[in-house]
Amino acid sequence: MTKNGRRWTACILAALLLAFFLASCSLLRLSGGEGTEGSGTESAAETEDTGTEENGTGDAGTDGRETEDLSMVLESLQGEWFDINSKTILSFRGDEMTVRFGSWSETYKIVLEDTGYALRIRGADGDLGEMSDIAVNEDGSLSAYERVLDGPSRDYRFVREDAVAGEKELTDLSTDMPKTIESREIREFILDFANTGTYGLDSGWAEGRYYWKIEKNDDGTYYMEFEILGDSYVIMDFAEIVDEEYVKGLADLIAEKNVAENNGYHWKNNVQAEAIYLYVKYESKEKIVIHAEGDAAKTCPFDLPALLEYAYGKTGQKGWE
Repeated sequence: MTKNGRRWTACILAALLLAFFLASCSLLRLSGGEGTEGSGTESAAETEDTGTEENGTGDAGTDGRETEDLSMVLESLQGEWFDINSKTILSFRGDEMTVRFGSWSETYKIVLEDTGYALRIRGADGDLGEMSDIAVNEDGSLSAYERVLDGPSRDYRFVREDAVAGEKELTDLSTDMPKTIESREIREFILDFANTGTYGLDSGWAEGRYYWKIEKNDDGTYYMEFEILGDSYVIMDFAEIVDEEYVKGLADLIAEKNVAENNGYHWKNNVQAEAIYLYVKYESKEKIVIHAEGDAAKTCPFDLPALLEYAYGKTGQKGWE
């Protein structure tokens, strides 16, 4: 190769190396710019998040508003609340709640918790003694129950002192239903009540919750259940097929005692007491529905002893035999 040829070759190689160097610098600048923009974006996002938290408009702000709402609820609870079922009184002072019953009292540190479907008052250490968490109800009352392992439990319904009388006042929710029934063919019969010694029943009948049901099966037979339940045990559990004649006899007894004259009866108040419920459906689609709750259930508007004596004719026992 001549001297001039070598010079041209060297110039071409130098030009290529310069072009490669310039291209590499451009790529580095582009890469650095993207990194800077990415860093800037992340920094802006972090700043925005920080600013959001500081301004209380993001999640923290939402929590802040919830805390403020709960504080308002706690403020509305301050003072005394009276249980309509007993002489128990709740007294709220700040974030403390005192439970009083006669001369006994106990004070608990409390917290409010919104579970998403209910607002509840709980002990700060998870304990409110024998009382369950207390629900703050939409009607303005507070409700709880007594936690017992064996024996009857107590329901609590707390209201302000000036609302106690209204809670105990009986309300007539009766509906206008036929007072005579033509059919004697029962399709379904349900009697549900608690024997607490207030219905004039024979002393042989055990105290407890009674459930008597007769239902007509698709094959035309009748299935009868008769249960008596104690606080935590079964006193009687009768179940068997009964004949059509027995069910017809029950329909005749219902007519004889003129049970339908109280059809549609429904009285109640908010006092804790076992309800009484009678439902009779006939093949004619006629119905008898009688219902009493609270203090209204302390008396029965139909001849309950007569119906139970008829049941005894089939069960052969009244609970303890």
